[in-house]
Order: sequence, then C-alpha cells, then structure tokens
Amino acid sequence: MSELSLDRAAHHAWLVAQTTVPPTGVAVDLGCGHAEDLRLLAARHVGTAIRFVGIDISDAADASVRRAAATDSRISFQRASLNDRLPFEDASVDLAYSHNLIECLRDPASFAREIARVLRPGGQLVMAHWDWDSQLFDGVEKTAVRGLVAAFADWQQGWMEHADGWMGRRLWGIFNATGSFEGAVQARVLINTEYQVPWFGHQNALSFASLVKRGLAASEDYEGFLRDQEALQSRGQYFYSITGYAYVGHRRPLSEG
Repeated sequence: MSELSLDRAAHHAWLVAQTTVPPTGVAVDLGCGHAEDLRLLAARHVGTAIRFVGIDISDAADASVRRAAATDSRISFQRASLNDRLPFEDASVDLAYSHNLIECLRDPASFAREIARVLRPGGQLVMAHWDWDSQLFDGVEKTAVRGLVAAFADWQQGWMEHADGWMGRRLWGIFNATGSFEGAVQARVLINTEYQVPWFGHQNALSFASLVKRGLAASEDYEGFLRDQEALQSRGQYFYSITGYAYVGHRRPLSEG
C-alpha cells in the first residue's frame, strides 16, 4: 500500500470529510487506486453496514483493496473500465466518490451521466480533482516557470487515455450540465513552504524532468527552475501551492433529471 505524505493526506481527509452515507447501502470509489481513500471512507463511517466498493481496472488496485478488505469486511473490489457503463443497477448507489480520475476518461460528460444513472435519488456524489494548471512556484524567470507548469498540466502520460490539466475548474460545468444534480464546488489549497521529500511541490518539481526527456520543455529552463527552488529553500522563502476542487452534491429526484 502506498503511503500519502502528510500534506496530501490532509487533502484526502478534507475530501472524505465531505461525504455522508446512510446506515446501509453502497458507496463506491471510482478509480480507487491504492485504496487510500477507500480506507478513509470506511474509517469515517465506522459503525455503518454500508458496503464500500473500489472500482478500478488495475491489478495494483485489486491487490490494495483486497489488503484493505482483510481488516474491514465492508470493503470489496470490482474490476471495471470507467470509460464504459458502470457495473451497477439504476438508482442502486448511495455515494459516488472519485479523486483525480475524470481527466483520464475519454468522455467525462458520459461518465457524469452514468453517475446520475446509478445514484439513488438523494444519493451523494463527491467528485474531486487537482487543477494542475493552478500550481504555483516562485522563481526568477516567470515565463519559464509558467511554461513548465503549463507543459506539465497538458502532458498526457503513457498510462493515460486522455489528459486535461484544467479538470478541476471544469467539474462544475460537467456535472451541472447534466441537470441531474444539485450541488456546489468546494475548494482547498495545498501549500508547501519546504522544498524537500516527501512534500507534493518537491515531488512535482522533480516530475518536470520527464517533460525535458520528452522534448516538452527546455533543459535550461528546468535546470534554472531547480536552482531557484533550492535557493528559495536555503533563504527560507520557498513557496508552492496547488488548488484542489470538489463538486459535492446530490442526485435530484428522478422526475427532475
């Protein structure tokens, strides 16, 4: 099981704190990955008989959820592609949760409609995503920093079928356009003031090296950027932030959407 750094763990805890569930029923984590949030969901709602189902396509997710299920029998895994029809009956799910999945899907609007199909009337959805283009780093060469952040936001990594670094700011439009939900967008800013392992800003700054390898950024821009981050850290002036957004809402009565 992967371990979240304290800054990321605090953000995930904030997201999970947005959730509510009935005493019984079904909660699903769509794109559950290493099951960090699935564990948090189950722990937040201890004492309920609700089932917590992790949905993902990967073997790693399967193994992670099975380990979680060994300590909480309410947790289970179901392998499915989230580009396709969700493996649930109409109006059968009480909570649909997802973090950092939607940008990778071919058709986010179709995914939103599928969530509307499977959620019971009054069922909750918490759909969250970083807005990758909201990353803020200090530095000397503003143009170079902006270019690196934009290139990272637009980078479609090899395992991704699709990429949209603006997904955080698009959550409202995607889910509101269905007409099936009543909800609002919540936001939280993750902030780092230390440039070192394991903080998120440090991790993402080092990830920019992949942009250079793929010809998506200039090596001199990246090398200068790294020097700036290290110099800022040495002076006690380092600063990084990224904004995470969550569409938090409920399924309207079927007669309304």
